[in-house]
Amino acid sequence: MLLTSCLQFRTSPKGVISEFENSAVVPVIKDVDFDGKNFRYIEVSDANYQKPTIIFIHGAPGSSDNYFQFMKDHTMAAKFDMISVDRLGYGYSDFGNSETSLVVQAKSLASVLEEYKNTATFLVGHSYGGPVAVKAAVLYPKLVQGIMLLAPAIDPENEKKVGIAWMGKTAPFRWLTPSSLKVATDEKYSHVDELKKMLPDYKKLCIPVIYIHGDEDSLVPFENLAFAEKSIDSNCLKLIALAGEDHFLPWSQEALIKEELFALGSKVIGMSHQIACDN
Repeated sequence: MLLTSCLQFRTSPKGVISEFENSAVVPVIKDVDFDGKNFRYIEVSDANYQKPTIIFIHGAPGSSDNYFQFMKDHTMAAKFDMISVDRLGYGYSDFGNSETSLVVQAKSLASVLEEYKNTATFLVGHSYGGPVAVKAAVLYPKLVQGIMLLAPAIDPENEKKVGIAWMGKTAPFRWLTPSSLKVATDEKYSHVDELKKMLPDYKKLCIPVIYIHGDEDSLVPFENLAFAEKSIDSNCLKLIALAGEDHFLPWSQEALIKEELFALGSKVIGMSHQIACDN
C-alpha cells in the first residue's frame, strides 16, 4: 500500500503549501468543473493580469508538481503569472480515470486560457504534454502566443512503448498497478492513433515554437526533433538539440528553460503578440 501511494505521482494540498513555504511566492490551488469532472491547477499570480502567463503541462505519468521548481523562482514570478495543471486523469483532476483524447485534454485548458485571455500566454509541454500544448494552440489560436516543447512525443512513427507498459493493460497486473500508471498506460496504447489525427495541425501553428530535446532520450526518441523540423513552419520554429541529455528536461535543464522563456516573453511582447509566419 505504501508503494502504491508513492507511485500516484501527485502532491496533496497540504504538500503543495509545504513545498512553497520557504519561497517568496504563495501558490493558490484552484478547482474548476470541466464537463462534469474536476480539473485542478496550481497558480502563482498577482491577480492583476498584467504579466505574461505560462501554463505548464506535464507528461505521463505526472502532475502539476513537476514544475514547482519554476513557480517557486522569484525571478520567474516577477516576470510571469504561472499555472501548472493536473491533466485529466492525474493529480486531482478526475484522478484515475483515463482520458486518452488529445482534443479533450487540450479543451480542459480552455477555462484557464480564458481567464488569462488579456495576457500573452505561453504553453510549456513536456513529453505527452507536448502534443496537448500543440492541440490547445490550434484550438484556441487567439489565446496562445507561444509554445515550448520539451522532449515531446509528437511523431506517430516514433512512438516508443515502455517494456512493462503491458502490465497496466493485463489482468491481474492492472488491478495491482497504481492509478497514475494505469492512466499513463491507457494513453500510451492510444497515442499513435491520437498523434495521427494531429498531423494536419502542425502547419496551422503561426506562433513561436521552441523545441528542446536530448539526443540520448531513452523514453521519447530524438527522431521527434526531425519530425518537428519537417512539420512546423521554419519561420516559427527554434530547435535546440542537447548532446548527451536524456528525457527529464524540466529538472536537468531548468536554467536553459528559464532563459528561453524569458526570451520568448520579450520577443512576443516586443512584436505586440503578432508573429507573421508563412503558411
